[in-house]
Amino acid sequence: MLPPVRTASTIRWLCLSHSRIASPLGRSILSLKNGPKRFYAAPSAVGLDAPVDLAHTRNIGIIAHIDAGKTTTTERMLYYSGFTRRIGEVDEGSTVMDYLPAERSRGITITSAAITFNWTPSAPGSRPYTVNLIDTPGHADFTFEVERSIRVLDGAVTILDGVAGVEAQTEKVWRQAEKYGIPRLIFVNKLDRVGARFGPTVKEIASKLNAWPAVLQLPLYEQDAKGDDIFRGVVDIVERRVFLWDLGGDGQKVNVHDYTWLKENRSDLYCEALTARVALVELLSENDEELVEVFLDIGDHHAISPDAIKKSLRKQTLNGSSEVVPVLCGASFKNIGVQPLLDAVIDYLPSPLDKPETEISYDYGKTKGVLSASEDRLCALAFKVVNDPKRGAMVFVRVYSGTLVRAHHLYNTTLGVRERVHRLLKMYADDAVDIQSIPAGHIGVIIGLKSARTGDTLISDHQYYHSGKGNKRHQEVSDSFWTIQLRPIEVPPPVFFASIEPNSLSEQKPLEDALSMLLREDPSLHITTDEDSGQMLISGMGELHLEIARDRLVGELKAKAEMGRILISYRETIPSTLGHELHIVFEKEIAGKLAKAGCHVSVIGLDEPPIPGTGTPDETIVDGNIISVDIAVPQHTLTSQEAETEHAKLPKSIDVEELKGSLTSGAMAALGRGPYLGFPVRNTSIKITIDPSKDYFGAESTLAAYSSAARLASTTALKEAIASNGEGILMEPMMNVIVAVNEKDLGKVVGDLSSARGGHVLELGGGDEGAVDRLNTSKVYAPGQAGKGDDNYGVRGKRSVVAIVPLKEMVGYLKHLRSMTTGRGTFVMNLLGWERMTRPRAVDVLKDIRGG
Repeated sequence: MLPPVRTASTIRWLCLSHSRIASPLGRSILSLKNGPKRFYAAPSAVGLDAPVDLAHTRNIGIIAHIDAGKTTTTERMLYYSGFTRRIGEVDEGSTVMDYLPAERSRGITITSAAITFNWTPSAPGSRPYTVNLIDTPGHADFTFEVERSIRVLDGAVTILDGVAGVEAQTEKVWRQAEKYGIPRLIFVNKLDRVGARFGPTVKEIASKLNAWPAVLQLPLYEQDAKGDDIFRGVVDIVERRVFLWDLGGDGQKVNVHDYTWLKENRSDLYCEALTARVALVELLSENDEELVEVFLDIGDHHAISPDAIKKSLRKQTLNGSSEVVPVLCGASFKNIGVQPLLDAVIDYLPSPLDKPETEISYDYGKTKGVLSASEDRLCALAFKVVNDPKRGAMVFVRVYSGTLVRAHHLYNTTLGVRERVHRLLKMYADDAVDIQSIPAGHIGVIIGLKSARTGDTLISDHQYYHSGKGNKRHQEVSDSFWTIQLRPIEVPPPVFFASIEPNSLSEQKPLEDALSMLLREDPSLHITTDEDSGQMLISGMGELHLEIARDRLVGELKAKAEMGRILISYRETIPSTLGHELHIVFEKEIAGKLAKAGCHVSVIGLDEPPIPGTGTPDETIVDGNIISVDIAVPQHTLTSQEAETEHAKLPKSIDVEELKGSLTSGAMAALGRGPYLGFPVRNTSIKITIDPSKDYFGAESTLAAYSSAARLASTTALKEAIASNGEGILMEPMMNVIVAVNEKDLGKVVGDLSSARGGHVLELGGGDEGAVDRLNTSKVYAPGQAGKGDDNYGVRGKRSVVAIVPLKEMVGYLKHLRSMTTGRGTFVMNLLGWERMTRPRAVDVLKDIRGG
């Protein structure tokens, strides 16, 4: 792109391949399209392996509620950057980012897609920036896709529907980004639609997202011959300019006017723009002493330079606390407002250099620290795995330090395995280009890793060595860098399951291979096998999640299998007043060798699940259970004969930490399949005690034997605890449900949730789950909303109902809600926890499970 050509009152941005759009002198036209158009499979203008300035790099994600316009906005970004030749449309199934057959047929994003393109800001003399963008799903069933994408991003664009406002899933993804301290900006989309209201949406940003909105743009409407408002452009509060787009065009050509034009043609909007500028400066001044000094020197809100405002807003946006959030507006489907949004991404969202140092742990989690981006040694996080039929396993990685180089060896510190990088790719949705290296701060793909999974930490392997030939577990390293662990990606527990069976016995192995590939791609899916019947069960986050998994198994992975009906994944537990303990000796021949080991186990029920991170060093908290291991130490000095004959002390060949790990694994296996109905066990404490004088039997007591002993003892103790109670106790998943309805339907919905569905209504109004210290929205500037006060209870005639409801009662709820609200009601839900079931509810569930 050439620099702007300035004449008396004209500014023209001339693109090499689009100079024909230059206007005659006398009016100002800005073409914000970067460079010549290209197919999306082509590399970007900057060389793929050229040195990349991290200060000119942005790793961003698009997050929002379903159907807010995420993919539509992304497609415009690709088009205006010169990356694609035509604008892809979701309804036509022609988008670059939604490339899976299921995504195109359903019209929704199912899996996150990564793409890299260049953008040159419209400011004169600007250099190109590299943008690594990830488009994320908006459906609640695919929350894990958002979680693992946000984990590796530096910033995020949150898209809001200008008609619906801040929706429930938007609040969910907003909190996910807040958990990782991701700086965000907001783009209010769909302002061309009937019923769109920018001011009330800004109010909802404050009331529902608990953030101070910094309004940077105002929407500009013109009336047509029928008197209807037509969305034409935006007023830039910072630069004091007006952008107008031609109706029906592709959005490349933008008419630019100054405030003189605005004052002459739209005096009402001109006054609102002046008010917005004052509100913006006042908001930024509350947290920026430098801007206060600038204002005191000048004494006029409107005379402060755009650069001073941008500098202050960028500084406050980068802290990631969402105290101040830039707000822009537009209509992506009508090709309005996307180019200024890309400029805002460059101006306000961080580069990799702006992010705080990455949190890490050393020495298997015992030591905490931070990783500097200037560290020479490679450290990367695998955040996604995709099985490509032609390329094989594609591992998406974010490089945090060092440089990932093709054909080098990596060491997976999570699994303790060594692997070789065969190829490196830069992704363009479902297409890719080979590259030689991935520098720190960038995202790319590794081909050739057979073991890496989501959440694994990968480091360079050139200094690593083995302590013994063939011994993969005992590995000594030169320093603690080789035990480094980046913050893992949390996998939510599944709440639905279905049986899955091959069509014939010969299809069993292909089905298992296909399931293995699917699980490596999506760790939020789980596969278990019923030990009694041998039936395989697949578990997931929701009904749609399992339907997509079934379609991919049969359609893409060509597995010949059938899935049973989708059921709810319950949990089981033992009474909190009841405990049981026993001592057991496991003795069995394994692989031709006798394995023998003993242990003492005590189990007891818990009223409430333990809080992760609160246990002692000897306790492991997993899936709502506590597992503790104690190795008994002799109370007196042993004679040589006692030590030899009674094995009162473990030999040095058995590592105590490894022994504890084996015992914990055995207990976890027992908890994974409960003795009552085979559901996983929750709210239970298991204590395993090893007395070497009773439980060690020489060479026969291997780690595998102790693991088997712990599993057998834990399972037996749980069975006897249930037997003494008469029957087991079922726990059902409880969902946090947020329903958005019109005022007139509020009573019907509340009554249905609280009585017919056995729910507990927590709140009527804003639906701000778990928010504290809500902002006083009467102090928030929102265009056209002056003096309307605090409006937490639905600024557009809608009310929110927040309730806790059993998942069983929410199956098929969408159809029922639509019938009650004539199609206007929407809802979103997420897992809150598990709750013990009452006897009548348990009887109904047992009938459903047992088919009678």
